[in-house]
Amino acid sequence: MSEEANVILDLSPEVRTLLEQQGVDLYEEIQRELPSARLEVQSDPQAPQGSRDVVTVIAVTATLVSALTPMILRILNMITPPDSDQTWTIEETETRHPDGSTTIHRKRVHSKREQRPYQQTDQSKATEIAPPKEAKETGQ
Repeated sequence: MSEEANVILDLSPEVRTLLEQQGVDLYEEIQRELPSARLEVQSDPQAPQGSRDVVTVIAVTATLVSALTPMILRILNMITPPDSDQTWTIEETETRHPDGSTTIHRKRVHSKREQRPYQQTDQSKATEIAPPKEAKETGQ
């Protein structure tokens, strides 16, 4: 049997907002595509000592950890509204326990958002520029 690894997703506020607006549960989508993945709620190993911060951990075989990144990117690209240009980024860190028992992978998911200009705005600029040219031509 392959070694198991724990994956923690750190979703930026912008990613969480997009998921909420689109009604998508990222963990459910991951579990749908990787039925062998188990979801667990555990205390965050990087939380300050004495803290009660909990996170959802995705437990998968070590061989499937690398499959999560393209899967998450594909899901986010599918739900991104067409009027925005999103660049999704996933930064990964790996932590091994001293005894080598469990490997924890943390994937920080965030985006750089740029709104695409609407075509109406471009047309209105063209309309604003056109009347002075017409006025000039009739004045000559």
